[in-house]
Amino acid sequence: MAFARDLKRVVSRTVALGDDVEHQARSVPLIDRVLKRLPAVGLRAPRATVALALLVVAAALPGLLRLELRTNGHALVPPADPAVLLDAEVRQRYDLRDPIAVVVETDHPDGIFNRDTLRRVRQLSDRLVALEGLGDTYVSSLATEKRDRVYTGSLRFRPFLEPVPENDQEMEILVGDLEATQILDGTLVALDGRATTLLVGVPAVHGEGPEADERRRLFEAVRREVEAFDAAPDRVLVVGAPVAEGLLGLHILEDLAFLLPLAMAVIALVVWLGCRRLWGVGLALGEVGASLLFTFGVMGWLGVPVYLTTAILPVILTTLGLADEIHILWRYQKHLAAGADRPVEQTFAELVRPVALTSMTTTLAFLSFLVSEIPPVRFFGIFAAVGILFCMSWSLAVVPAILSLLGPERLRRPRGSAEGWGRSLTGLAPRATTRGPVLALLATVTLVLAAGIPRLFVQDSWIDGFADGSPFRVATERVDERFFGTHVLLAHLEFDPREDDPGRKLPGLTSWSGPLFRLETLEAFGEFEDFLRRQPGVGGVLGPYSQLVTVSYLWMGRQEGGRKLPDSPYQLGRLLDRFDMARGKHKRREVLDDSLTGGVVTIFLEDANFRDTAALIERLEAGAERFFGPHGGRLELAGDVAVSQAMIPAIVRTQVSSLLLALLGAWVVVSLLYRSARWGALAILPSAVAVAWVFGLMGWLAIPLGVATSMFCAVTLGIGVDYAIHFLESFRRSRQIGEAVAETGPAIISDSLAICLGFGLLGLSQVPANARLGLLVAVALLSAAVLTLVGLAALLRPKESL
Repeated sequence: MAFARDLKRVVSRTVALGDDVEHQARSVPLIDRVLKRLPAVGLRAPRATVALALLVVAAALPGLLRLELRTNGHALVPPADPAVLLDAEVRQRYDLRDPIAVVVETDHPDGIFNRDTLRRVRQLSDRLVALEGLGDTYVSSLATEKRDRVYTGSLRFRPFLEPVPENDQEMEILVGDLEATQILDGTLVALDGRATTLLVGVPAVHGEGPEADERRRLFEAVRREVEAFDAAPDRVLVVGAPVAEGLLGLHILEDLAFLLPLAMAVIALVVWLGCRRLWGVGLALGEVGASLLFTFGVMGWLGVPVYLTTAILPVILTTLGLADEIHILWRYQKHLAAGADRPVEQTFAELVRPVALTSMTTTLAFLSFLVSEIPPVRFFGIFAAVGILFCMSWSLAVVPAILSLLGPERLRRPRGSAEGWGRSLTGLAPRATTRGPVLALLATVTLVLAAGIPRLFVQDSWIDGFADGSPFRVATERVDERFFGTHVLLAHLEFDPREDDPGRKLPGLTSWSGPLFRLETLEAFGEFEDFLRRQPGVGGVLGPYSQLVTVSYLWMGRQEGGRKLPDSPYQLGRLLDRFDMARGKHKRREVLDDSLTGGVVTIFLEDANFRDTAALIERLEAGAERFFGPHGGRLELAGDVAVSQAMIPAIVRTQVSSLLLALLGAWVVVSLLYRSARWGALAILPSAVAVAWVFGLMGWLAIPLGVATSMFCAVTLGIGVDYAIHFLESFRRSRQIGEAVAETGPAIISDSLAICLGFGLLGLSQVPANARLGLLVAVALLSAAVLTLVGLAALLRPKESL
């Protein structure tokens, strides 16, 4: 009977919004009944409720020991994406791996051509070759690459550092051999002669699996071996995409170790300023800690790793776990100050619906990431939602239990500490005479900022994961200056076999046959390689033509004018045989497959940002059609750069499209619970406008949309809608705009400041993408708070003004 009376009183107090008096907002009985039972259970059996909650968290704790870190970039790519499948196919067919570049640079007057540096390179190369899973097949250095000199009495070709030069004559021979080879300039030997590279091939990763573990193992093993060789006057730099992945994971862990305690300290300060009671701070941090332990424990139990996306969940859950606590503590202390007989019951009678609504709308905002084809993005949405629903359950069941156990004196606010602040906020509420000008001003600001939206552009790069002055970025830029570049794009040319392919008509003379056994097709590769070298941003090019003519030149005794292809198919077959004999079959298979139906041109880029690479790919495709179209060749792009080009726009599109789903979800939930479509529209309006403001600001300030920055949309909508819901719920009860501002304003402002400070701390991150994300979310949420307390208040009309 008591429940029925309470429900009847709630329904009778529900009023229309604006002119929609006939659409009175009525609760959905079942949802209302379930929600109201949560605090009732906590109040009826407080000790049992707290004990059960702690037992649930304790059950999740062992899962933390099962957590793994996955920071490889390929994990962010849709596993079924055509670019990923093609990249995997090309790499497997040509046995191509991702290179770790171990660069030895020296300050010696003779550059690398001194005995001590070359001996160090030889020793380091031997150590790397000895690592399990490598061998000289997957380590390319001056100590493994062959030159056109053989061991005495054999046809086995000697590596460049066999032996290490011991005198000026031997050093002069080595320099001459390298100059004659040419194709190692810019790849293994720096263009200025002051550095040399040891390229270590690690398995390419497409999603998760054994390759990912092998990749990480080799990266750690290479780092350990390199440490012993970094000594003056030589320096050893380790760069490349696999290195970036490993370092990025370390930076994220370091960020969490620094930023998470700092975020909690800032939040604790804001909570204390709002309630002036240490018990209130403990209540808020207790919920935050419980939600983190539960969420990541569940991830561990389910075998879900911590990806680059889910690594920021601690900051998100820390700030979100605080939001409901601020509103609860503020309202509870207000009832204590008013001398209420049952302050806990009254607090939750007023806040059950807004707390549930804000949690559900925030959950839906994060679940909008389920539309993504990328597993780490989906997991980010799923476990953000899990953490938020846990926080809702804790706020509605455990918090009332704890409040009842503590008693009112532990949380009673010092007299006069905040009441004046709440009343002073009524000045924010627009009056009847100022509503028009306020709305006009906000509309003008929105139009001006929205004009920047068409200026938005997509731009991203894996090197942007590191700050400008970070050691890894400095090392990468230095290597890019001295060599062709650390970013690799693979141009794969495929040709269909035919019955009239050359070689089939030469039985007994050569074992080679296929479309690429034609001299004119190989000459087209030469023209294509020269074309690519002239393109802006291309540091260097290596392909079948440049490799074959080098072998021809060296095999023919370095004859003048000998750097060319032979004149007949028979001589071409012999050249291919010599390639396998002199440089090794694996080196030949990196550019030409055994069937001679496909070839790979490696393009080294000085930078691999999205926009410049997209323009290069357009020119590359046009060039391929021009040079290979007449020969029936088809261009396919592979390599990390090609995968990134497909990944970045796919992720950005997913993030932005989730914006519409988040808006729709929030509108549906609020509309259903209040049975008013207009009420739902007003609830999402402030945060939607805030997102438009930030998009426009990004356009005007030329801040690009990237993988991280595009995530701010759903985060802002999920959190920003909370402010409007609390405000509208208060207005629904009082029908007074000033009263609604006074009642919810302090909590909204405290909430937004705490959350914005929490996200703003991401600006201190070592990872620039996370820093930009934090700052964008902070600006968007502050805008949502202002638009709620000023803009939304200007839209509403209290009943007495009707």
